[in-house]
Amino acid sequence: MPRKQTENPKEAEALAFAQKAIEAGVDGHHAEAVKHWQAASDYADSHLSGADIDHWIKSGLGAALYDSGAYREAIAVSMKALDWCASHKHPLPAITLARSYRRLGDHAAAQTYLDQARFLAGDPNLEIWEED
Repeated sequence: MPRKQTENPKEAEALAFAQKAIEAGVDGHHAEAVKHWQAASDYADSHLSGADIDHWIKSGLGAALYDSGAYREAIAVSMKALDWCASHKHPLPAITLARSYRRLGDHAAAQTYLDQARFLAGDPNLEIWEED
């Protein structure tokens, strides 16, 4: 996977944590992915708070929390990233919110965020549900 390049050394450090998280997630090591995403998020909170990359990292952390079964935590983190990501047409937080609410049995909230994810993705037929 090609690495994103940045001139900002603090962004480069945050991206290094994120790269480890992505690799762990792809390999199915969800707890390890959460650990690396959390390190990236903590670093971004300390050094890049409010920067674009901070929101991108939060969206990745939310998705990793979902993958690890921490649905309430996934909702809390994804909510922090939702507005920024929506303003940039990035549907990941909305997808994570829809999936998490569905797993928790709140189908009305799940539908709300599914509709938002479909709008952001530009695909009214987007299916995001995983097999139970």
